[in-house]
Amino acid sequence: MVKRIYLDNAATTQVCEEVVEVMANTLRDVFGNPSSIHADGRKARTVIENARKTIANYLHCSIGEIFFTSGGTESNNTALRCSVRDLGVKRIITSEIEHHCILHTVESLKAEQDIKVEMVGLQKNGLTDYGHLKALLENSKEKTLVSIMHSNNELGILNDIEKIASMCEEAGAFFHTDTVQTIGYRKFDLTKTRINFLSGSAHKFYGPKGVG
Repeated sequence: MVKRIYLDNAATTQVCEEVVEVMANTLRDVFGNPSSIHADGRKARTVIENARKTIANYLHCSIGEIFFTSGGTESNNTALRCSVRDLGVKRIITSEIEHHCILHTVESLKAEQDIKVEMVGLQKNGLTDYGHLKALLENSKEKTLVSIMHSNNELGILNDIEKIASMCEEAGAFFHTDTVQTIGYRKFDLTKTRINFLSGSAHKFYGPKGVG
């Protein structure tokens, strides 16, 4: 008998049995449209809002700051595009080792809306060059968004997002971080760390695919 050993959890995890059970029960019993005002609709809305409250408590933020998406890619895209559309961002600072959904969206924004894009330098191990980031932030008064991932999905490096958040706050820049690799394993306290946008995805920590 050959026993399979799965070693690709950084890409995606198996859904744990507790989650499968909850999902099965929910699919069977909670079928109402959460926008409907009848009993089944209100029941579905309660499930969604309880989930939102659970995540908000974990991140130490308001329930009004939690938005559900189809995954990490949509979460990242929403943060970048809405920063430009709604907050007037004209300049994005990111790195060459961000996930493709970041880099492709940044290139699209550059071509479509003439957004200025600058790449922060990296240390030899792949960590952000914090000195270069500080210089970039000090070099322009344009409304800026910094998008740096917490942990790289290929290298495993762990950026100091508290340090980056502090630098962005001092410079008056917005900060977005892709925490898809870490949100299920690291503690976040958004009352202490000034992060404007934080992205996560359930399938990286034993939840279902399609929930960001």
